[in-house]
Order: sequence, then C-alpha cells, then structure tokens
Amino acid sequence: MKPPENLFRDRNYSQQSLVSLITANYIVFAIAVQASVNCQRVHWFLWIVLAGLAVYNYFTIKRNIDEFSEKRTQIIYGLSMLGLALLYYLLGVVGLHCNLGKPV
Repeated sequence: MKPPENLFRDRNYSQQSLVSLITANYIVFAIAVQASVNCQRVHWFLWIVLAGLAVYNYFTIKRNIDEFSEKRTQIIYGLSMLGLALLYYLLGVVGLHCNLGKPV
C-alpha cells in the first residue's frame, strides 16, 4: 500500500518560497524606485526592472506551482503587489516632496 504524497510534508512549506519572493520584490523595487524616479519623470530603467521582476515572479511561481496554488498564498501575494504600489507612492512621490498640484 502506497502512503499519500503529502503525509510527511511540512504544513508551512509554502512560506519559504513566498517570503523569499516577496522580500526580493520589495528590495529590488525599492532600490529601482530610488534610482530612477524624480519629480519630473520616471526613468526608463524602472520599466526594465519591473519587466525583470515580472519574469522572475513568473518563473518562481511556475517552479513552485504546488506551493502557490493555495488560496491563502495567492491572497498574500496579491496583497504584496498592492504593497508595491503603496511603496512606489511613498518613495517616489511623498519621499521626494514633489509638488503635485499648482499653488492657488
């Protein structure tokens, strides 16, 4: 009789891949925003970094598809993507003290 595949699998097995993916995303994105955003424009280098992160995320998720198939993991990953948008706003707009509107 063959035992089930996931009998001895750790219950938190997906956390390592998820945490390393989110950490890499935040570190690379924060450095790229600081290096390529100013008040007048966004440098083209930021778009290259975002494309590289998208490819890295795709292949990491594809390699660990069984770990990222859990609903909880997908929700955490989606919230981390929203966090990247917030990080861009905080570092690229608020952190530079850009004047967003015309003074009255």
